Amino acid sequence: MNQRHPIIVIGAGPIGLAAAAHLLERGQDVRVLEAGASAGAAMQAWGHIKLFST
Repeated sequence: MNQRHPIIVIGAGPIGLAAAAHLLERGQDVRVLEAGASAGAAMQAWGHIKLFST
């Protein structure tokens, strides 16, 4: 049994999408699961918080 399963990335925020992109570059089969209606949905809810330093 040499069956490969996809790698599941939970969350389509910046980190989840970056992880999925790196895996795809390496030829992996990836599935991204997001609870929100679209990628980065949680980012909209936290828009009032500064996420990145200058």
